[in-house]
Amino acid sequence: MMRNLIKSSFLWQFTGGFVLGALGLLAFQPAEATQPVYGAPVHTAPAQR
Repeated sequence: MMRNLIKSSFLWQFTGGFVLGALGLLAFQPAEATQPVYGAPVHTAPAQR
């Protein structure tokens, strides 16, 4: 049973797609995404008189 699963083309296609997707995520992520995000930017309204 396990030998048939390992030899099946579906398993290899699934594994290959998973690996390609993981490499794509690592290769195409923007450089800004590696910096930590501390919070949303806060914009203040000018003081009214």
